[in-house]
Amino acid sequence: MAACSKHSGESISPQPPTTPQAGYAMGTVYDAQGKPIKGAEITINNTGGVVNNLIGYSDANGNYKIKLSTGGGPLIGSYYVRGHVTVNYLNYPFKLALFVEDDSAFSPEEGAVKNLKLAIAGQRSNFGDSGWYGGTIEVDNHTRNSHFPNIEVTLEPVGPLVDGSTGETQVARPDWLYSYNVPIGQYKITARDLSTNKSLAVKNYYYDKGYNAATMGVFEPILTGSDRYQLVIDVTDM
Repeated sequence: MAACSKHSGESISPQPPTTPQAGYAMGTVYDAQGKPIKGAEITINNTGGVVNNLIGYSDANGNYKIKLSTGGGPLIGSYYVRGHVTVNYLNYPFKLALFVEDDSAFSPEEGAVKNLKLAIAGQRSNFGDSGWYGGTIEVDNHTRNSHFPNIEVTLEPVGPLVDGSTGETQVARPDWLYSYNVPIGQYKITARDLSTNKSLAVKNYYYDKGYNAATMGVFEPILTGSDRYQLVIDVTDM
């Protein structure tokens, strides 16, 4: 089983680190607007997944610096960085994955500078981390005559998205059941059949008792504590 040690991160200069330092992983965490993120959890993982995983946190300037040792002897192998930040959105804690700008592995003897960025949409391209930062829309079809991909679901943002940014209207056209990579936030949801241009009734699977011309939806974690999110929408005839 992997050993895991927690570090609070060390006090460092307000200036973002740019030069690697032997024995340390360090960098800056920031949002899409380039503003520093305080309190992001940074994890240093062994590529073999067996020893000395380390945890630290970004400071008020978004910077972190984690010593690559637990005091139990030299570290073995190479390492990579992961990060998460928890955002309070609509009175609910959203655990969001951070994108690592340079995801190459590094040796503890060399150290590394690894900057991380908050992403609520886009393809996950970190080492061993596939999929999307955006949420998944699952559309369950209960109509008599409408078929995928003629079913079009429109999501209009209601207020800011989870990262505080202004969202844009999203149009989802599932080939079969799913549509991926919708920026995480709260949306007004409507649907129509493209082949007939007729509106369809919609229902938020988790919250609505019946169908309506429109419904509201906020992305939910796929599993408790997960950093992947989904909305499940039922559609039927008006």
